[in-house]
Amino acid sequence: MKKYENLFKQILTCVTLLCAGPLAAQDTVSSYSPAQLTEQASAWLEQELAVTPGGSIQVQASPLDDRIGYKHCNEPLQFSLSQPLTQRQNTIQIRCGAEQSWQLYLPVRIEEIVQTVILTQNISSGSLLTADMLDIANRERRFLRGSLVSDSRQIIGAKTRRAMSIGQIITLQDLCLVCKGDVVTISVSNNGLNVAATGIAQSDGSLGDVISVLNRQSKRAITAEVIAVNQVSIKF
Repeated sequence: MKKYENLFKQILTCVTLLCAGPLAAQDTVSSYSPAQLTEQASAWLEQELAVTPGGSIQVQASPLDDRIGYKHCNEPLQFSLSQPLTQRQNTIQIRCGAEQSWQLYLPVRIEEIVQTVILTQNISSGSLLTADMLDIANRERRFLRGSLVSDSRQIIGAKTRRAMSIGQIITLQDLCLVCKGDVVTISVSNNGLNVAATGIAQSDGSLGDVISVLNRQSKRAITAEVIAVNQVSIKF
């Protein structure tokens, strides 16, 4: 009798395990709300872009419509972009590759944020820039043109080429770091030997421009590169 009792217990255990199998498989099915799908897709794209908190790249996703309802998938979700990663306007494909497959599309915008110098007041053409006129602000790269200035110290003492308004972004094209008639310092570098002289600028120039300068001592005109406010350099 004991023998049949043990056999009965073994059969009951096997039946229990067989019944539990389908339940375990069902437990692997995951459900996702539209908000969760939006969050997971955005997190995937941020990882692809190596986005860091406070970084220069920002991802803005248009949330999926709540009317979509919950989506179910018994496999890990798959994400991909419809266009190259460099495109500002893009779409993330969210896909479930299970037997009952489905896919959704999430519009996203990828923005590059840069720090740039802006004006704190209205100024007229030919104004000499001082520290109190300048501030640093974050701006979307797509709105910016020209060579940006990220360090206000770089342009203190420069003059504006046109009238500008409060909040406006300053580019190097808006300024002359060296203006015609300015007294400038001429730096001469040759095999580690550095010599300085003074001269008179014969034309306007911004950072990196090559202009003509009249050497005050020799009275000869030379060409030199603008390297800072009222500073030019000659390299041999």
